[in-house]
Amino acid sequence: MEFTCHTTYDQKALTAMARAVRKTVRAKRSRMVRIWAWVIIGLLAVSLWLSWGNIWQTVADCVVIAALLLINWKEDAINGYFAKRKALPGTDAADTTFYPDYYLVKTAAAESKWQYDKILALAETGSYLVLVMGKNHALAMEKSTLEGGSLPEFCRFLEEQSGQKIQHIGG
Repeated sequence: MEFTCHTTYDQKALTAMARAVRKTVRAKRSRMVRIWAWVIIGLLAVSLWLSWGNIWQTVADCVVIAALLLINWKEDAINGYFAKRKALPGTDAADTTFYPDYYLVKTAAAESKWQYDKILALAETGSYLVLVMGKNHALAMEKSTLEGGSLPEFCRFLEEQSGQKIQHIGG
């Protein structure tokens, strides 16, 4: 059986990829960073309360708290934005064909042949299936462009070939 999928790497896809990497292979590190961010926000809130009479200290504390909250809230979108800026020309869309022994990714810039054992994790969002290959590398598949079979068949195929279970990560 041969499955094919076309993916356009826009902000939505890159955000889904960032979320998949954060919630699978970087889950422990991400959790620790978020804990430290909340500790810093708490300390800043205490500092804000103690320095209420000093206008400049109050403003500085509020700005830093707002920045940390925004970064925590939009972390995946920010990571996706910087990934897009670092992407090579010609890699904004990909056609992927899945064969029994390997899968082939074709972009305007290159053609890559990958083995299924290189997949570290499989993740699913509302619109994408994401193949995570490293702490900074992933490949998104748009569910709506899948050809060659149904989505459940494709999911079973990926799980069998990679030896990984698909994690539902939301988003």
